[in-house]
Amino acid sequence: MNNRQDAMSAKGVVENCVDESEQLRCANSRKYCLFDTSVLVPYFLPHSHKEAKVHERAATIIESVRSRGSDHFFYIPNFCIAEVFSSFAKHAYGDWNKQVRSGTIDGRIHASVRKQFQTDIHNAALFYHYELSRYHVLTVNLVAPVDHYFKLGRGDGRRIVPSGTFDQLIAAMGIHLTKIHGAGNVVVVTADNRLAKLIRKCRSPISATARKTMKIADAERFVGIPFQADSFPLVLDLATAKDRDLQAVFGEWPLPVAGRYKRPCHLKRKRAAPPREKTKD
Repeated sequence: MNNRQDAMSAKGVVENCVDESEQLRCANSRKYCLFDTSVLVPYFLPHSHKEAKVHERAATIIESVRSRGSDHFFYIPNFCIAEVFSSFAKHAYGDWNKQVRSGTIDGRIHASVRKQFQTDIHNAALFYHYELSRYHVLTVNLVAPVDHYFKLGRGDGRRIVPSGTFDQLIAAMGIHLTKIHGAGNVVVVTADNRLAKLIRKCRSPISATARKTMKIADAERFVGIPFQADSFPLVLDLATAKDRDLQAVFGEWPLPVAGRYKRPCHLKRKRAAPPREKTKD
C-alpha cells in the first residue's frame, strides 16, 4: 500500500474543498497537521527551545486532540521520528553539546518521555507515522529551486543557509497530503523559521522571470503538480505566529482541552524546574 492509500485510509473520506478567503484560512474545520521535530522535542522537553510559547502552543494543540477536545489529525514524517529519539538522547547525554542549553535531563525523565512518545506513535494512537516515498523525493523538484534561488535565512543577522533536503522533504510531504485532503486543510506545524519561510515563499506570487530561471514549468511537468499556492500546505511557526494566525488555521484559539483525561507525565512537571547540570568526572 502506498502513502496515498495509507493517508486516504487514515482520513476515511476526503471532504469537499472551498477557496481560501485568507492566506491561512482553512477550507474545513478539521486540520491535518504535519509535525516537524522542532515542535515535537519542545513539547516533551520544554527547556529545549528558548521560546516558552513553542511548548505551550504545542501542548495546547496536541492535548486538545489527546483529550478529544478536537478531532484534528496528526502526521509525523518517519525521519522526524528518528530525529526526536535522537534529540532525547542528546538532551540526556550531551552535556558537552552547546545545543543543550540548560544541562542534561535526568535519566528518569529521558525514560519517561521516550516511553510516552513510543506510546503516542504506536499503531497511530496519536501521531500517524507518514512514510517517505519516491513521490515525496521527486516532489522536492518543486521546492528545492525556491530554497536555493531565494535567500531565506533565519534573519537576525545570521549567515544565510538554505533549509536543506529534510526540510524540502517535509514541504514535499505536505504537498502530497494537500492533494489528498484538499487545499487549505493541511498545515505544517514547525518552530523552524527557515522552513516556515520556505513554504510561505512557495505559496506566494513569484515573478515570471524567477519562475523561468528556476525552470518551474519543467518541474511541474516532471512532478505532475502545478506550482501554485493551493498545491502547498499551510504553515505555522509556533515560535513567531500570532494568536490570530492560529485562530485562522484552526478556527478557534486556544483549542479546547477536555477537563478530565489522562495527562502525560511530562506535562505534570512544572516548567520552572530546569534540567539538572551535569559534569563529567
